[in-house]
Parts: sequence; structure tokens; C-alpha cells
Amino acid sequence: MRGAMTRPSRPRWRWLVGLGVLSMAVIGLAWFTSGQGVGLQLVAWQRDLHRALTEAIAYLDAVPSATAWMSLFGLSFGYGVFHAAGPGHGKAVLTTYLLSQGGALRRALLLSCLASLLQALVAIALVTVLVHGLGWLTRQAMGSVVWLEQASYLLVAMLGLWLCWRALAHSRLLHQATAHDHHECDCAHHLTPRQADDWRGALAVVASIGMRPCSGSVLLVGAASLLGHYWAGVLAVLAMAAGTALTVSALALASVMAREWAERRLQRSLRWTRLARCLRWAGFAGGLLILILGLSLFMAGVRAPADIPLLDAPSLGPSPSSSPFGG
Repeated sequence: MRGAMTRPSRPRWRWLVGLGVLSMAVIGLAWFTSGQGVGLQLVAWQRDLHRALTEAIAYLDAVPSATAWMSLFGLSFGYGVFHAAGPGHGKAVLTTYLLSQGGALRRALLLSCLASLLQALVAIALVTVLVHGLGWLTRQAMGSVVWLEQASYLLVAMLGLWLCWRALAHSRLLHQATAHDHHECDCAHHLTPRQADDWRGALAVVASIGMRPCSGSVLLVGAASLLGHYWAGVLAVLAMAAGTALTVSALALASVMAREWAERRLQRSLRWTRLARCLRWAGFAGGLLILILGLSLFMAGVRAPADIPLLDAPSLGPSPSSSPFGG
């Protein structure tokens, strides 16, 4: 009787798990191929927006009015929204992490905002140290972003490897626990994977995304510094980060809600031990996708170092006496 009641549910949960794995594979494939076609068009649009940002800074220098300030901040915020909507490894890492590892809505919002803020702070620090501290040209500072990008890819690969190892380790612990007693509690609270509460993984996600600054942010702070408006560039980059956070947060929330929807459907046909096992394997699959993504992007960067396709103007260097703090 018991077997007859559970048998009809098997095709249902297997179909749902298969659909989830297929969806994650499609997401991974989409991000791998995003550099083609649409991605190239987005790069061209980004180049136009880079020019518009430098023109907004020049307009602020020529006409320091409230309209110029609003124009600069509005354009920076819009650039952040647009830039976050395009292809990028950060969004792939965040969505894959949330889909496969789980997390609360508040947690997803916090990760998105922290990653966007870290990108802005890294860009500001890069220009401050390299351009003002060491006397580099802004274009040289933008070229150094490639090294941060490669380090970011390595961190992504390490994150994926760690997630895979943790999923396997937790699967063994789950098996040992269920061998002793599987009647402790079957409420939804215990169905959430423990890695969703592990801040080490969350901080690794933030670091892998945020340590690679947006080239537009570096350009904006550098151009503003050249014209003697360092702090205007800093505020504009923070506005850009707010726009990025808005778009990334929407994607992160959608990922969390999609996972919660799948968990609720699976709970109706699976006991908590079997569901927990399925979620562990989903975590392993997500870690594997992140590992493959990081390694492939790192190897692509080694074979063909990136070139910054931005402005052709060679005058983006600081004046000899310029300083972001006056003097």
C-alpha cells in the first residue's frame, strides 16, 4: 500500500529535477555563447555610452550647473542599468549560485548590492592609486583591469571547486545522518541546504564579481580627474553602481524565487531526506558549472588578452599637478 502510494510521484519529481538540470545547462550555455552576436552589439553600444560619459564630464567642467550634475548622474545610473543587463561572468556566477545553492530574498539583495558596490570601490581605488599615486595614464590603468579580470576568473573557478567538494561532503553527512534517524523533522525549515547559510561562499561570490571593475567606471573617474573633478567622478561611479545593483538584484530575486518554486513542487512528492539529496546534487551541478565557467574564461584570457575597445583619444592622462584631494 505504501509503495503504491509513492510510485505515481516518481515520474513527477524526476521530471522536475530533469527540468531543473536542463534549465541550468541552458543558462550556462547562454552565458558561454553570449560573446557572440548580441554581445558584440552591446560592446558597440557601450563604446557610445563611454563617449557620452566623457562628454557629460566635459559639459560639467564647462557649465557647472545643476543640469550638468543631473545629466552626469542620470547618465551614469542608466549606464549601470544597461551594463548589468549585458553579458558578464558576474551575473552568471550569482544566478547559478543562487539557483543551485539557495538563499533568502534578503540575502540575494545583499549579495547583489555588495558586489556592485565593490566593483565601484575597486574602480575608484584603481584610478586613485595608479593614476594619481603612480602617475599612470588612465588608459594604462584601464589596461590593468585585465589582470584583475584574470584573478576574478581564478576565484570563480576556486569557488566552483569548493562548492562541488562541499556538496559531496554534505551528501556523505546526510547519508550518515539518515542511517541513524530519518524521523527527526520533515518541515520545510530543514529542507534548506546548509550552504545557503554559509557566508564564506557568499563572500567568495561577492569577491569574484566585485574585484573586476567595470571599464566604464575606471574611464569615468579617470576623465573626471583629468578635468579636476575627481569627486564628481567618484559620485558618478557610485550612481553607476546603484544602477548595476538594481538590475542585478532583479535577476538575483528571480533566481531565488525560481528555486523556491521548484522546492515547493518537490516537497509535495518527496520526503525531506530524498529532497535534501536532490538539492545536494543540484548544488554539485551548480558548483561544476561555476568551475567550468571560471576555467574557460581564464584560459580564454590567457590565449587572447583582452583589449579595452574604448575611446580613441590618447589624452586620458592626469595633468602633472592634478590631485584628487586638491593642491
